Amino acid sequence: MSSINSGMFTATGQHFGISLTRTASIPEPSLLAFNLRSYLSEYTGYAKIRRAIYVGERCPTLSIESYSIALEELENKTYDTTTYKHIARLLEQLTGERRDTEEWERRVSKEVKEQDTEIRGKLERAKKQVSKKDTLQAQWELVRLLQQRGLMDEAVRALQDGRTSCGGMPEQAELYVEAARVSQVMGRWLQVATYIQRTEAVLPDPDATARAELAVLRAQADFGDCKWSVAVNGLRELSIDTASIVFARKAVTPRDIALYGTLAGLAALDRDQVKQQLLDNVQFGQFLDRMPECQALLQSYYDSKYDDALNMLTRILSFCHLDPVIGPHVTTLKQRIRDNIVVLYIQPFVSVRMSSMATALCFGSTAQLEDTLVRMIDSGLIHARIDGTTGFLIKHTVNARDAALSRVETMHRAFAQQAELMTARIQYLEEESARKRGARA
Repeated sequence: MSSINSGMFTATGQHFGISLTRTASIPEPSLLAFNLRSYLSEYTGYAKIRRAIYVGERCPTLSIESYSIALEELENKTYDTTTYKHIARLLEQLTGERRDTEEWERRVSKEVKEQDTEIRGKLERAKKQVSKKDTLQAQWELVRLLQQRGLMDEAVRALQDGRTSCGGMPEQAELYVEAARVSQVMGRWLQVATYIQRTEAVLPDPDATARAELAVLRAQADFGDCKWSVAVNGLRELSIDTASIVFARKAVTPRDIALYGTLAGLAALDRDQVKQQLLDNVQFGQFLDRMPECQALLQSYYDSKYDDALNMLTRILSFCHLDPVIGPHVTTLKQRIRDNIVVLYIQPFVSVRMSSMATALCFGSTAQLEDTLVRMIDSGLIHARIDGTTGFLIKHTVNARDAALSRVETMHRAFAQQAELMTARIQYLEEESARKRGARA
């Protein structure tokens, strides 16, 4: 597949951080209510296009439908001829049907040229008149045009250029927030976090709506960077009412918040924290109502119904494979959550038969469970040993006195090291002082 050098795509053959080459195939989601067109209808613009392409690359049975939806959105909502032609070629390869794109391309290219000429004329006139207000307004028009063309990097640079025309801190903050939104669409989470910090630096006390949007952007960035505990802390304070304007933009949905919070919570929180911060949280409960499967997963986890929880987790993750934010982290999340369930399962016992444990925790075999336990023991997640003769996992009991002595020994070693470093520093200063006195004499 050839690389494309403009629009949504970069010279490396990627668009919004998504590889254009076919990835490992995954099956359709096993959630009963899943419908691709209904799912994608909750988004608009490049958020919708990005998700449609992500699905098409990963799920062969949904490729034709997802690429067709992406093509519709590109045709109706954008001027992105590069991406449009690429998706049209993909559909032609899949269906064997050629789509005439030339008329649309000619019309769009003409409109883009006219708008670009008009906007740059406005910018030139505004700069000559030294009108910051008119310059900033024209700069915003240029940003919108670049976004419609899929030139996201150029749009971010145009937003940065607009700072010199700002009349105050709120206008700068608006530019930074828009840059964070563009970075969100591209999946550049570090860039999102950077622009959030800049927004907060120039606007330390934003209104409730702005706070909600910054919280959503930050939580999505934290999730994308695998900062599970930080992400869940930000999400549990959100409410559907305060974030309604954010959801109206259709770049992120209440269902997304439910998924981010649930998966990050199960990966980062202990059992009691899941109850307090998620299940008993009235505000987060509003999001769980939009994704009942997440509610069922959290409740099964808290009620120690681990087989139900693991089965529901598998179904939810089959859906998350198609999400460009969660998809890259599905394997990590599954392992992290399963490890937490293993820890909870063995907590009440001094020893447990591994064959029974493998059945209860939906492992394919006792050997698979044993591999998991060895990894967890080596990494210190559990303190136990495997008795290969009896087939039992036997926990180590930690004596409180021995633990206290171990802590004292650790503190003593740290103190001795610091004392040694301080002594060396004093000796060096004394020698340096003597050398200087000798030089003056």
